[in-house]
Formats: sequence, structure tokens, C-alpha cells
Amino acid sequence: MKRGIRFLNKRRQVLLQDEINSQGTVDWNIHTNATVTTDGASATLKLDGQILMLTLLNPPTGATFTTQTPSVRYSSDPQPPEADQPNPDVTTVSVSLPAGQYTLAFLFNPQWSGMSSSDYVTPPSVALDSWSLESHN
Repeated sequence: MKRGIRFLNKRRQVLLQDEINSQGTVDWNIHTNATVTTDGASATLKLDGQILMLTLLNPPTGATFTTQTPSVRYSSDPQPPEADQPNPDVTTVSVSLPAGQYTLAFLFNPQWSGMSSSDYVTPPSVALDSWSLESHN
């Protein structure tokens, strides 16, 4: 697995890209205290009057967001020596895929005051080994 993270659009957006080659199931997760709604390859996170749009760019076949509230350990995960503390207000946002080779590119778009939808950029798809200072301009 390789991961790249970069700021875009004068630091108003974030691109997180994972390149994965897995012999087993792929489970990509984030945890949040926000209220989450999903629509296929996009998710809207709302917290304290703020909104973040999360989009899976060029999603592989079958890749969609799912959520789980409260956030709990998978039954297949190793159990820690002490029980986990409850996470009643934490939501897990997930993408699950079968074994294989994938590029998962997530675009985080905070909904900044004064910005319209046309102010956001969608970056080109660039392999991590080809990232450079100019690769996403």
C-alpha cells in the first residue's frame, strides 16, 4: 500500500490517495463525530453547522460509502487486552472491496463560506509515483 496526501486549490481542498494491492479484503475507514449521509461514491459530513463533502474519485467497481453508528470493532479484528470504550457518537465511514489492486482517491471539500461549487477543482488522476509539484495544477 502507498498513500499520498496533498492540499489543492490554495489549501481549500485535500486529496488523499491510496494505492492498494491486497491478497485479502480491503476495508478503508475514517471515524467522525459528524452526522453522515452517503450517496454512492459521495458522503456529506455535518458538524456544528459546518459541512464537508467527501467524494471518491474514479471509484473502482463496487466501491461505495457505507456508515456504521456507533463505531465498533469488526468481529474479525483482534480483541485488545481491555475492552474498547464505547463510541456512541462516532460514525465509521467505510469503503469495502474484495482482494485486488485499487487506487482509492478521496477528495475532501470543506464547504467554505463565500465559495461556490465552481470554485472547487477536481484533480487529474495521477499515480503516486508520478506526483510532483506541478502534477495536479
